[in-house]
Amino acid sequence: MRTALRYAISAGVGLLITVFAVAFAASDHLVMLSLLPLYGVVTSLILAHKQQWLSLSRGQSNRSARKRGGIIGGIGAFTGYLLLQASIPAGLAGYGLLLLGMAGAIGDMDEA
Repeated sequence: MRTALRYAISAGVGLLITVFAVAFAASDHLVMLSLLPLYGVVTSLILAHKQQWLSLSRGQSNRSARKRGGIIGGIGAFTGYLLLQASIPAGLAGYGLLLLGMAGAIGDMDEA
């Protein structure tokens, strides 16, 4: 994918998430400002390492990998739910940070 297109898509996704948060929340303005760069970077990393993401989701996994994935998914969902109860921007930021950690790790794996 061309770099300019990837950045345009990433900026669009970041803007879309930020507009969604602004539409449904009236507080946490600093958290709302952080959503645009957070989701922009996450989207860019995911698009840059798309093949690695797809190969990991389709690969053969053993019992311990599935167990670890289930634990991480459950804790992430529980924490994201509680953050959404606090405020929509905080929940979106928490989910974005979860994706940023995953995208960073997968990007490192792809480079290795």
